[in-house]
Amino acid sequence: MSKRKVLSRREFLQLSAMAIGAASLAACSSAAPSPAATPAAQATKPAEPAKPAEPTKVPAAATPVSASFPKLEIRLGHTANTELNYHKGSVRFAELVKERTNGQVTVTIYPNSQLGTEKDITEQVKSGVTQMATVGAAIIASFTGWEPIGVFSLPYIMKGNTEEEQYQVFIKLARSPMMKDIAETAAKTSGIRALDFSWWYGFRHLTTKNKQVIKPEDVKGLKIRTPDAPIHKVALQMLGASVIGMGFAELYSALQMGVVDGQENPLQTIYTSKFYEVQKYLTLTGHMTQHQFLLINDKFYQGLSPELQKILSDAAVEAGEYQSKLQLADNKQSLQELKTKGMVVADVDRADWAEKTKDAWKQFQPQITQDLVDKVRQAQ
Repeated sequence: MSKRKVLSRREFLQLSAMAIGAASLAACSSAAPSPAATPAAQATKPAEPAKPAEPTKVPAAATPVSASFPKLEIRLGHTANTELNYHKGSVRFAELVKERTNGQVTVTIYPNSQLGTEKDITEQVKSGVTQMATVGAAIIASFTGWEPIGVFSLPYIMKGNTEEEQYQVFIKLARSPMMKDIAETAAKTSGIRALDFSWWYGFRHLTTKNKQVIKPEDVKGLKIRTPDAPIHKVALQMLGASVIGMGFAELYSALQMGVVDGQENPLQTIYTSKFYEVQKYLTLTGHMTQHQFLLINDKFYQGLSPELQKILSDAAVEAGEYQSKLQLADNKQSLQELKTKGMVVADVDRADWAEKTKDAWKQFQPQITQDLVDKVRQAQ
């Protein structure tokens, strides 16, 4: 008797996502090339995502509205809960697209890791099963062709003592020919295009349960969760931590059960995810800055009309600006809320941490070189 094959979690998620996509792509085939055939399966459509915390107004003159667009549904996946600002930015993007196409083009958002981890969702965009995703820069940097973009996520690569200062540096870099050239080359190589890469997420800081971290050497031996991407892991690994790559959906229970001692994330994520319930110490390491990419399958994008391409690109930039402003304000507010919730907060000598992780780029050669690192620093 033959044995039945047991699907892995990733295979199950891929099949589920493919099933979700099959129905909507049938209606879209006149506007864009269809991905490979998908299994005949039923999938439950998610509940309507939460609206942004404040009302949004669509700029009237940003992109002309045309009545000639075909009916089209675009699926967009991410791992954020609906309180996080890059979900709100995704909703803003969907609103802009719908408004500027007279309701002909709709963007359906799948939040809360419904389509899997960030890697899962990015792989789905690459294959064309899911058309779009909002994904962290360090995740996309782990995909072939996109590796050089990881330079912008290296430990302490950006100048600035405050988050606002680093955001201004980041925007300058995001709009630079250097980043655009890297992204365009990567789109042709990987089949994944970035509509925008200026969605600010903020400093990533460390939290722990039983041991307060002040000096870099305090990290040694701790089990720390990070997203499952090399750029995310490198700083803490260099300092001697046991780094565990793990999907965000599993993180709270892993902290609660002691599977890991700590984790690192921007302040708003730490607060809205209620990590203060299972972590005591917050150390403001700021060991890397994170920004999100709004990704789209390049073959799908190239099959759209130039006018619709422009609408998507313009909406991505405007939604990113909206999201970034929310994020800057909420990170600051979240720090105060975390103190109120009882977390013990400590600043660190970031110069000491930066010195001990300054050679992180060497682990990503030859895609990231000394010359590229120098260019990024000089461009600031």
